[in-house]
Amino acid sequence: MAFFSGFFPKNLVSLSVSGCCAVMLAGGIANAQDTTPLGKLEIPRRQSKPPGPPLSPEEALAKMTVPQGFRVELVASEPELVNPVAMAFDERGRIWVTESFEYPRREAGPGRDRIKILEDTDQDGKVDSVKIFAEGLNIPSGIAVGHGGVWVANAPDILFMQDTDGDDKADKIEVVVTGFGRFDTHELPNSLTWGPDGALYGLNGVFNPCKVESAGKTYEFTCAMFRIDPETRAFSLFCEGTSNPWGIAWDPRGEAFISACVIDHLWHLTETGYYHRQGGPYPEHTWKIESIVDHSHQMAAYCGITYFDSEAYPAEFRDRLIMGNIHGNCLNVDRLEKNGSTYRGLGEDDFLSGNDVWFMPVVQKVGPDGCLYVLDWYDRYHCYQDANADPEGIDRGHGRLYRVVHEATGRPAAIVQADAPPQVLVSQLGDANVYLRETAQRLLAESKCAGVVDALQAIVLDSESPHKHRMHALWALAGGKVVTADFAQKLLQCEDDSIRAWGVRIVGEQLNSQADLANKVAELAKDASSDVQLQVAIAAAKLETLDPLSVWFEVLTSCGDDPLIPHIIWQNLHPSLPERTAELLAMVQGIDISEAPGLAAMLPKVAEKQLQ
Repeated sequence: MAFFSGFFPKNLVSLSVSGCCAVMLAGGIANAQDTTPLGKLEIPRRQSKPPGPPLSPEEALAKMTVPQGFRVELVASEPELVNPVAMAFDERGRIWVTESFEYPRREAGPGRDRIKILEDTDQDGKVDSVKIFAEGLNIPSGIAVGHGGVWVANAPDILFMQDTDGDDKADKIEVVVTGFGRFDTHELPNSLTWGPDGALYGLNGVFNPCKVESAGKTYEFTCAMFRIDPETRAFSLFCEGTSNPWGIAWDPRGEAFISACVIDHLWHLTETGYYHRQGGPYPEHTWKIESIVDHSHQMAAYCGITYFDSEAYPAEFRDRLIMGNIHGNCLNVDRLEKNGSTYRGLGEDDFLSGNDVWFMPVVQKVGPDGCLYVLDWYDRYHCYQDANADPEGIDRGHGRLYRVVHEATGRPAAIVQADAPPQVLVSQLGDANVYLRETAQRLLAESKCAGVVDALQAIVLDSESPHKHRMHALWALAGGKVVTADFAQKLLQCEDDSIRAWGVRIVGEQLNSQADLANKVAELAKDASSDVQLQVAIAAAKLETLDPLSVWFEVLTSCGDDPLIPHIIWQNLHPSLPERTAELLAMVQGIDISEAPGLAAMLPKVAEKQLQ
């Protein structure tokens, strides 16, 4: 039975780009038929009754519930949008969406999937322009726009696709890295997201083994957060663990949060950390880190997460993590509370309920107008087990994009940042809309902050400037790699602990051969801020002129009972044991261990490894 028509290539064109072969499709594609077969599985997993027929977009909107004062608007739907998986906004306010008809296909190679550019050209709130940027893909599971092109997760590859002649079609393709698995196509590389440091971050799931080679190193991993330098193309693992993570969000301190399935839903991820796994073996001597929640929402299946920060909504709805709940057909909300160098997540009321088992919110993002946008895969099957058992029953004719608007502000006018002068971008780093801040930051970093380095430095060091403005100014400089040794010294001495912590991180990443800076970082081992101490613990192993053991010991004896720092130090320390165990124990002899709970917590791990 055919569930769509016209999605097969009319012309298959092979493009050889930079020594690698990329397969693209050229030619038109007809719209999907709005046909919906019953499927073989009468009652899918995690559902209590047959899902029934799909609702029209208008019917779906009528069933949705949101807090008082809000309304949900339709931005795009079938046939213009079908089987959407990932999305990103560009600096022109356009929406880039990946569509997949191949899911759940495991085999690599050319497929029928594509990337679309959606645009509201008449500013009436609905998409009226749909362009096909690229075709011939095979479950493109992540997308990000930046550095002159589009970054796409298309396992086994991460691709960089460019339009070099301005016709909104990809004509140049680079395989940035390859080696991602396709064993479980529910856990492919996903959630490509620009980090505060200017790197491109992404996630991979626990049952999808990968082997990526980059810069002479081989990385073998399953569940992990990875990152790619957009300039050098260097790949690295940021941390490992969790389950099937899908969605990355950053808070105003530049900390990473993800949503995950089956196990706990919310995780604070820190560089070099190793977190609880849903399954599979841990590396020897791992001291795993747990989630930041002790509560749960409806049914543990999550997809997407965003840190909502915009004046388009009342204050009580801002500075919250909003994540999609696939089985619950809703958007869950958590609030963050600091807990030493990490956080606690506290559950709040749901933000949106679809009241329709077909509603599958796979991506949530703050848009150029400051409103929340929700991408809906819209399918009867929520679980990959159902998709694998009945691939013919997967819906191939629906997809929606919604926007949630508050009556007090309506839909604020979207601000176009393309071609904005650098001085305007600098001012936008302090905007109330997190999307504008992050986009301005990325654009400045891409230009190496040309002409505005002094202005950005002044904002960072101005204690009277709003904290968010200072942080985004710092991240623009970090992403542009224009932080000098002299300015780094000022960062390490700043009165703001977030800036000191990021100063340490920048030194470890970009200025790690500078002895004076390394010595200053070592002095911060006893900093009053646990956030600073955490970054010192991570940076210590990167600084070429320091012996990290003494730095780690100083942090451990002064971090109190911080719940995260000892785990991070152990992950960095244990590869050098037992060779350095005697030195460490000699240091322990000189202190009162009862006054160093962080060190005391780690010592049993030292003994355990020593005895093996």
